[in-house]
Amino acid sequence: MKNNIKKYIPWIILVLLVASLGTWYYLSRRVSEEQLSQYESKIEEALDYEESRDFSMAMKRYYEAAEIVPKRVEAYDGIISVLIKKDKLDDAEEVIKESAKPLSNDDRSTLYKKVGDEYYSRKLFDKAYEMYDAGSFLGVNNPVLELMLGKTYLNLGEVSDARGQFSKAGYVGRDLEEANLLLAYIDAIDNTDKAKSTLNSISNSDEMEIYYEEFRKTLEDLNDDKKFNATKLARVYINNGYPYLAILVLEPQREDMSEYLEGLYFLGRAYYDYGDYAKSIETLDGALTLGGMEGEIFWVKGRAYAFTNNLENAINSYDSAVGYYSGESSVALVEEYFKFLMENNQMLKAEELVKSLLIAFPSEVYLNLLAVELNYVLDETAKVEFYLSNLEELREEVTFVRNDEKDFLKWRIA
Repeated sequence: MKNNIKKYIPWIILVLLVASLGTWYYLSRRVSEEQLSQYESKIEEALDYEESRDFSMAMKRYYEAAEIVPKRVEAYDGIISVLIKKDKLDDAEEVIKESAKPLSNDDRSTLYKKVGDEYYSRKLFDKAYEMYDAGSFLGVNNPVLELMLGKTYLNLGEVSDARGQFSKAGYVGRDLEEANLLLAYIDAIDNTDKAKSTLNSISNSDEMEIYYEEFRKTLEDLNDDKKFNATKLARVYINNGYPYLAILVLEPQREDMSEYLEGLYFLGRAYYDYGDYAKSIETLDGALTLGGMEGEIFWVKGRAYAFTNNLENAINSYDSAVGYYSGESSVALVEEYFKFLMENNQMLKAEELVKSLLIAFPSEVYLNLLAVELNYVLDETAKVEFYLSNLEELREEVTFVRNDEKDFLKWRIA
């Protein structure tokens, strides 16, 4: 009997040792109620500081929270949010790679998507790809990230890889509907019948109806005119943020479009959106020789020249664009041009722009607001007061739209 007991002693010791280690590990990782309360308090304080744009104190509180409970994601999510607001995306990447190591792969994948989304919104698709790919590499189930990786592939011109992403299993709800729609976009490049079949392969929600209906109608409107078809498809692709697909359908028709204004405009626009500014300008110059759409064409040319740091041609193109626009449709253009001039320290040109437009449209609220901003920068106090007075009078006559009321109040207390 004693011999039998002795035989099991090593196993008993091993079991007790494993149990002790397990208990120690559990107790060492357990978060007490007091720690959780401290953590939540720090997060609450950090959010208040972040909302009031005291980013230094917000960061301090988020890091303090992360020290208390290293395995909770909220603190790191807050740190990433602050770094994004401070335009420190490289630092945000480092936080995920190093500081956030205690987090689960699921949580780190979510943080990679957060930074990737910021790069994507800025059209920095190479960097967006790095973030989404890193999040995908963690091997967790994150279909929203996988969808964004596919959309990034499309914007990088990697259509085959994009198709692979959108064909993956695991998408549900709106993500499934969007992935299916994007597959239909890809199919339509060379097989519109397949695109129709893909589009109708699932039921879409009310939220996605506008996009599905837009593409259904586009596919139904196609005929035997290849230039017309390519341009119709390109319009959808460009308006929904996929210029490379527009290039794929329009480029093969380039020679036949030499007299087709709309086709050349959308090809030039697609090149611009894709970042090929030289081809954009060349194509739009060809479109200008045909007459028509001058305002739209010069506007895109102004943007393209701006991105190539050709200040003189950018100004000339923007000037020409403004000359072809009028009324409400010109607001976005004028505000964009004004911002460009201010950022490039072209104060005299900005003053000339605003003055000339105010002569023609003295009651335009947004122009008076631009005049206030310009003269505030120029330290022309009397002129600032003059235009604020104009705005006071206009405020009694018209309803301020967009952010006009907010901007007016901001300048009045500046």
